[in-house]
Amino acid sequence: MPSENVTADPVELRYTLTSDDLLDGFGAQTRRISRPWYLRWLSTLLTVAAVSVVFVSSALSGDMAAGPLIGMAVFFVVVVLAAAGFSVLLRRVSNGSWIYRLSVRQIMRGNPGLSQPMQATVTEGGIHVRSATGQSTTLWAQYPLHVETDRSFVLLASQRRGGSMLVLPKRGLDAAADPAPLRSLLAAHSRRLS
Repeated sequence: MPSENVTADPVELRYTLTSDDLLDGFGAQTRRISRPWYLRWLSTLLTVAAVSVVFVSSALSGDMAAGPLIGMAVFFVVVVLAAAGFSVLLRRVSNGSWIYRLSVRQIMRGNPGLSQPMQATVTEGGIHVRSATGQSTTLWAQYPLHVETDRSFVLLASQRRGGSMLVLPKRGLDAAADPAPLRSLLAAHSRRLS
């Protein structure tokens, strides 16, 4: 959502990206994306119901022996319910954080340039990031969404999981600096996900 009426001074951040920063970015991306979880459950229930109806109607019409057919239907329903229960239990216990920790560890190990000191300049034209290994300029159109957490500002390329993200840690601002100018630049050029 670019705004031609907003003129703000550039905001500079100096930081060294850590695993916790990336983990915060993954967490923000996952928390803020709406997922239609009910569709998965609904499709599972409809599948179980359809298979059960086919088994029962076949048994009643006399095409197959009723005993083995009903046994297979009960077995199928029990397996589906056990798998759904295990999925819910695993999601509650792990909350997905171990997967993100593993991903962050691999990203940091595979990209040693990420753990070097960086300087990010946020302007009306976009975000310019410099480090010892190189520099890049990102236009606002590449990150139309953003999320603010307690630790950072996370810019998102899309609302889908696995989309590109850019993490700007708040600790990168000067100690006395207020994050309000950065917040206003983000509000002027991207949509905040709440």
